[in-house]
Amino acid sequence: MSKTGSLILKIVLGILIVFLIIMIFLSINRPQQRDAEYFVRRDACGEKLKVIRTLEETHKVAYGTYCGDFDTLLARMHRPELRVMKKEKAENAPDSVYDMPESVAISKGWIVQKEAYVVPLDKLREDGKITLTDAQLEDVIYVPYTHKQTKFTLKADSVAASLSGAGDKLPTFEAYVTLDELFADYTNAENGKGIKKFLEIFTGSDAQWLTNKKAELKDMGRFLGWKVGDITAPVTEGNFE
Repeated sequence: MSKTGSLILKIVLGILIVFLIIMIFLSINRPQQRDAEYFVRRDACGEKLKVIRTLEETHKVAYGTYCGDFDTLLARMHRPELRVMKKEKAENAPDSVYDMPESVAISKGWIVQKEAYVVPLDKLREDGKITLTDAQLEDVIYVPYTHKQTKFTLKADSVAASLSGAGDKLPTFEAYVTLDELFADYTNAENGKGIKKFLEIFTGSDAQWLTNKKAELKDMGRFLGWKVGDITAPVTEGNFE
């Protein structure tokens, strides 16, 4: 073999070795990336679902029920319809009333409680339960990583308080996103074209990973997505917690 032919062969072999190293790396790294992304997206959804839960619980205090519509829920958070008891100085109280223990002032009737109606969102911010701006709150209803194309599903209902179905009803709600919605970019038809299609030979497809993940959750009897509350039971826990 000539020197030129030998050099070309070495270059080709070198390229092949580099290519194989890259493919081996991708075959190991991409599955790990998918698993990591699963939990990153879970946490992002969880943060928004916790805010939605806080809004729903406040709505229940103010109106006696949960709300199954985001527009209505957010609008009512700005109306002065949350009943609270405020402590105020009585007219006959001395100026030093705030310098004494509150229990003493109350026992003497110098501090009294009066009913008042406040804006729910103001109370939540005052108590530190909500720190988001109005603009950020409006963004809470959208599922992360969907470019505001998909909203969380929100439902509200009620269930019987007793097993017999008689008596009072207990309000319920749920807000959720399915894995299909959250990982819509994984099943996008564009992912199966060109270089991505070729790389899937080594890394497996994102769509197949999603199918396997759903099958795994289904086998464990778990909800195929992230959710807070339950329309069929008076609970407010989230499956991301």
